[in-house]
Amino acid sequence: MNSRLQYITLITSLPHIGRIFTEHGTGISRYRLEERLKMLEPEHSRLLERIVSVTAWSSVSKIETDAEIIGLASAVIQELTCYPDLQELVLLRMETRTLIAALRRRREGANDAGDVTSWGFGRWCRTIRENWNDPAFGLSHIVPWASEADRLMKGGDHVSFERLVLTEVFRQIGRHSASHEFDFTAVVAYVLRWIIVERWSIYSTVKASERLRGLLAEALKSAPSPFSAVPETEIAV
Repeated sequence: MNSRLQYITLITSLPHIGRIFTEHGTGISRYRLEERLKMLEPEHSRLLERIVSVTAWSSVSKIETDAEIIGLASAVIQELTCYPDLQELVLLRMETRTLIAALRRRREGANDAGDVTSWGFGRWCRTIRENWNDPAFGLSHIVPWASEADRLMKGGDHVSFERLVLTEVFRQIGRHSASHEFDFTAVVAYVLRWIIVERWSIYSTVKASERLRGLLAEALKSAPSPFSAVPETEIAV
């Protein structure tokens, strides 16, 4: 099977991923997706793994230092020389992560950015440092959602904050893969979208469980004791 036909077969075998915040879910299990991805050429399989290692939160959270993450991102972008749209996508994901890190640092009381290049990545580092006290770090013309993210973070609305960020990342993937249908970039875009939808599905399930436990706890607090209808003398006997 030639390469193009191989990728047409792969892409058409994957169920459509619709809007992120729906009950539709991922549409395909992790196991089945991994089975489909075995159709990738070996080098593409390696590159996909590298991209996921620096963009997926579950992977990045295992890396101990900011310096390691920055080094990994630089290496991955260099390896994607033949795929400029993927280079830009990885760069933008890192810049988005830098913006979020800046918001958290400021919320935690940092008076200035310090050496942004030691914990951040990309084209926004200097702007963030020079506009530390601006709600959007002077990036509102480039990142229109930054001020809203700042408001939600300061207000402690973690669910809405997560939803806002994931929505923007989902859009980023769409913009940088729009001209790709049956090639490696299209496959990467699908996988990255799948990871985001899976993350939100898990997040929503956890939050729903927490809410249910909270409701049960409140119900148990207000419920009568199972022995309250029995006179104390009878209990003593």
